[in-house]
Amino acid sequence: MADISDFPDSILCYILSFLPTKQVVATSVLSKRWNLLWLSVPSLDFDHDGGDKEACSRFILSAYSFLLWRDKDQPFHRLRLRFTSLYNCNEIETWIKLAMRRSGSLEHLDLNLPWFLVVPSVVFNCKTLVVLKLANLKVKNIPFIDFPLLKILHFTLCFLEYQDILQQFLSGTPNLEELVVHIFIVKDWIANTAQKFYRLPKLVRANVDLHLVPFEIVKNVQVLMTDTVLLVKLVSYLLPIFKD
Repeated sequence: MADISDFPDSILCYILSFLPTKQVVATSVLSKRWNLLWLSVPSLDFDHDGGDKEACSRFILSAYSFLLWRDKDQPFHRLRLRFTSLYNCNEIETWIKLAMRRSGSLEHLDLNLPWFLVVPSVVFNCKTLVVLKLANLKVKNIPFIDFPLLKILHFTLCFLEYQDILQQFLSGTPNLEELVVHIFIVKDWIANTAQKFYRLPKLVRANVDLHLVPFEIVKNVQVLMTDTVLLVKLVSYLLPIFKD
């Protein structure tokens, strides 16, 4: 049986990209071969759950250190950050901006942050994204949306300033295959109609609130999920069709 250390660096970095960054850095003690390998892993995965202000400061310092130490000639393709503390949130937003600017080919972005934080505008300038998952964040003041490669879009318990923001996203993601929408509209909520939304011809899976995403948009998907209340609304919508 082959030793994992016999694999090329590229294969080892690919394997390490599936681990949290803290565990990736820990592999540097295995041998001289592994000492600097973590600097080239094409993935950043950080998770900090609560804690006091001092613990948050240590976490942010380590995240900054990793970003500054890693090989600048090795761009990363995946960034995941889960930060649930109420401390040092401004520093977290600055770190996200720096991290995204250091990657010219980011494909997977997964942010789960305190609800009062606003998604940095740099996110909406990243046209290389294939996967975008946002949880518990505020989305406001966004520019024109253009995600030509995006296939997976998740809004989980996000706060959208206006209803039109969702429409902007869907109109700017023509190749979307998977959609999750469970959001809160902060201002100017009105019932949507299908005519306000662009069609999503490649959509395969959807998990949505039907009072925000019209049934006409998702009716042809292979997998459709919604909650019980919305399912009742869906049945009431379909009954007249079956009676005819």
